[in-house]
Amino acid sequence: MRNHKIPLIFSIAITAGLAYLMFRTVLQQSEHPITFELFAALIGVSITILLTSILLKRQTEAELKKEENIMFLDLKMKIYQELIDQLYDIISKKKVLEEDMIEIRLLNQKLAFIASQDVLIAFRQFSECFASLAVKPAIGNEEIDLLLVELSELSFFIRQDLLQNPSRAEDDPEQIRQAIQKSNENLDIE
Repeated sequence: MRNHKIPLIFSIAITAGLAYLMFRTVLQQSEHPITFELFAALIGVSITILLTSILLKRQTEAELKKEENIMFLDLKMKIYQELIDQLYDIISKKKVLEEDMIEIRLLNQKLAFIASQDVLIAFRQFSECFASLAVKPAIGNEEIDLLLVELSELSFFIRQDLLQNPSRAEDDPEQIRQAIQKSNENLDIE
């Protein structure tokens, strides 16, 4: 980002220097005050246009970045809500059907696109618990409580991801890859 500002600062400095030299030249050569005033107005307008265009460009970039962040946050919310809704359906039925497993596996892949490293690792742990319950013909209250405890841990990291949006530079790509693969393996129940 710092290197991006250097050409801007350089162009402003050159423009200011050229404006000064032109202004000085006209001031020394002009005997008529109207020529001097017209030239000064022309330079003032040129500098105003230059600065206004620079500021508008920066404002547009900031607005686009803001809109992108809002859309990404909305996408995250939808996928996280889809996960919660799917788990509500499973808990209310007190059993895991084959289509539920497919949906949870697909949600694992969706999470791979948007979730932070902490969410992916927490989902891996959740998937281990979920997979152990999925092989049972029915889920009892104790198993539901265990599943909800794991979901609570996952929810904590989802909340952190939504509110803080940590820098992706801090994420370890290898841990993310392993968490996604392990979640997928955990959910591969046949």
